[in-house]
Amino acid sequence: MATKVLIVDDDDISGNLTKDLLAEAGFEVELLTNSYKAIGLLRANRYAVVLLDILMPGVDGLTICHQIKKDPELKETKVVMVSGKSFDAEKERARQYGASLFIEKPYNVETLAQQIQAIVDSPAAAQPAEAAPKAESLSAKDAALTLGLWGCRSAGPRSSPSRYGRRTCCFSLDDGEHLLIFDGGTGLAELGRRLESESRREAWLFLTHFHDEHVQGLPSFSPAARRGFSLHIAGPSEPGKTLEQQVAAAFRSAPATIPSVEAAIDLYDLLEDSYDILPGVKLTSFYANHPGTTLGFVLSFKGRTIAICPDGELYGESATALQDYDDKLAKLCRGADLLVHNARYSGEDYRTMRNRGHSAVPSVVELAGRAGVKKLLLVHHDDGYSDEAIDRIAAAAARQAAEKGYALQVAPAREGLSIGV
Repeated sequence: MATKVLIVDDDDISGNLTKDLLAEAGFEVELLTNSYKAIGLLRANRYAVVLLDILMPGVDGLTICHQIKKDPELKETKVVMVSGKSFDAEKERARQYGASLFIEKPYNVETLAQQIQAIVDSPAAAQPAEAAPKAESLSAKDAALTLGLWGCRSAGPRSSPSRYGRRTCCFSLDDGEHLLIFDGGTGLAELGRRLESESRREAWLFLTHFHDEHVQGLPSFSPAARRGFSLHIAGPSEPGKTLEQQVAAAFRSAPATIPSVEAAIDLYDLLEDSYDILPGVKLTSFYANHPGTTLGFVLSFKGRTIAICPDGELYGESATALQDYDDKLAKLCRGADLLVHNARYSGEDYRTMRNRGHSAVPSVVELAGRAGVKKLLLVHHDDGYSDEAIDRIAAAAARQAAEKGYALQVAPAREGLSIGV
């Protein structure tokens, strides 16, 4: 069934152009030039999306948007402002009132339908723009894999609680038979406790690098103390430090909660290359743009492509012709079902944090959108950010993807969630 869209615009020329473009794209579209009738028509026909001009005789578009979002019967309607009155103050008011997107007139006729389709497809866009999109929105009904989020912060615990969690990076991919773990931050300890109640006897642990916040969970990974458990650890060596030396040092680091390592441990030294690690599972490792020898990973697993890069700096618009890391990553994750990428800083904060090995959220969204990635998970939240700051950053990321017309779902990582891929 075609998605129902209502256009409220007093300008016949502009309104009919918008109507024709959306109708050609397969939407069921109605144009209303009398703004007084908008709320009544919305109640009668239950449109999925309404496009509102701001400057109209009668009731202006921002007032209609506010009425929609305050009405219990209509608040789930997705609102898109399409207006030539595009001052920053108007965009901010639209955001506060709950608009999912602001499109400036004159708009790009080639991308308009894509922008509206992205709003239709994105559960996050239905929320008021000041609210963060939920990571659960990335779940897939036909999921072949489950991504577990055990830690997604940049540094260790603080005294204050957080809805996004305080543990450092650790992610898992599970198909019910094989368990693949990525990075061993403090989230690894919680994953270990969960595994204690399961009958698993084997797991793979892929380490991107050996900075403390990515390995400090190893001394508390309880399955490593269990005889009969096999732990396959893969990661990079450093000049002058073998993988074995680095893993051993990580297990000895404090604080440790396991008495000794009794599990069978195999080590695999990874370069920038492709590996068949399990039947039907191909892993491509690549060097990430981060201090020290750091890897990112692209997996082909159960018909899915998942790219994971918890630490790496994208240069975005500031990249020079000699800085090709952004292009390399875009090629590696082109068309990926899911990209899990470092998004430590807001665009504003990145200006003073450049060249530290971490990315700005807008650059990550832009790369994912251009590469045709389906779902983007923002990880490695800076530990200095409050929940409210992460909410704002994530909402801005979702708006950016929609405004660019990318068919991309964006969400911030949240400790403890499971996401279908």
